[in-house]
Amino acid sequence: MQIEIFSKVKDPRDLGKVKHELEDVLRMALIGVLCDCEDCDDISDMVTDREEEFKSSGLLKLTNGVPCGDTILRVVESVNPVQLRASLDCCRRHIIDSLCGHQVIIDGKKLRGENPKSLGCHGLYILNAWVSETEVCVAEKAVDDKTNELTVLPSVLSSLWLTGTMVSIDAMGTHRNIAEQIILQGGDYLMALKDNQPILRDLTESVFRNASPMSVYTTEEKGHGRLEKRTCSIMDTTLLEQEGMYEKWPGLKRIIKMERERTENGSCSRETIYYLSSGEKDEASYFARCIRAHWGIENKLHWHLDVTFGEDKCRVRTKNGAVNLSAMRKYALEMLKKQDDKLSLKRRRKKCGRNIDYLLKV
Repeated sequence: MQIEIFSKVKDPRDLGKVKHELEDVLRMALIGVLCDCEDCDDISDMVTDREEEFKSSGLLKLTNGVPCGDTILRVVESVNPVQLRASLDCCRRHIIDSLCGHQVIIDGKKLRGENPKSLGCHGLYILNAWVSETEVCVAEKAVDDKTNELTVLPSVLSSLWLTGTMVSIDAMGTHRNIAEQIILQGGDYLMALKDNQPILRDLTESVFRNASPMSVYTTEEKGHGRLEKRTCSIMDTTLLEQEGMYEKWPGLKRIIKMERERTENGSCSRETIYYLSSGEKDEASYFARCIRAHWGIENKLHWHLDVTFGEDKCRVRTKNGAVNLSAMRKYALEMLKKQDDKLSLKRRRKKCGRNIDYLLKV
């Protein structure tokens, strides 16, 4: 008996004219993502060539044959992204059932498309919430062209159970209302402090310049012809609160200074970034790990979506198509990473397309 993956998705089609089951069509789309198919026509062709194999394995029913590429695309574009996300989240529960004790990283990614100008669009922007320890995307939401990440950030946070988590956000989310929401939801925050909060940033810089930190942690990393030294310093908010121009942030307990020094080919570059956190840890090493882990979303999620799955080359842009396919890619990435063989993710995708037993295992 086939277990439904997309049980929470309501069929948006006119049921009197439906020829192919919704579960089958969405499964084909997910299988296509796993099997390195380039587009919906490619998916339809692959399943047509191996129709009996897919039916006998139980992966697909195909009661009325194989839907064409246009049918697959229309279904993917029309189903509700929230319902699709909820279905995939049910399947994720064996990977992560609680966020407590984890770091939740919030960052956005733009889906540029191969030739967006000719399509009359500038690329879709999706805000992702990603757990560093399990490498699972636990929430996502598209950002409207006429707005920015900050407008959808509260709803992304509201969709998560944040009790016992550390939520790290880049400077775009460094606002008092966001800090307050995270605290009210039972989590802690780690926020980059840049030019969008100039007064507070200058005050924080002044405090570190004139006082000794409570803890300092330094690491050095060598590789690929470069040496990178990172020094993390932390202080409590006592001195900051003495400044007359400072308006206290909700739950703020620590201010953090991260210095990076990189030496490569004889040249040296330096960068200093300040952070705010409601975490009460006294060890700079803890915050250094959190700051380092934050950038994992770039090379462990966003990079793979572009390079391994070719997300930026995808031309699907209308209706809900881009959002739904992006959700399927993230789910497929998580499933592929769980495999214990020595193949690269790219080779695992190709093997899924060649070997039905391997596809079933994934």
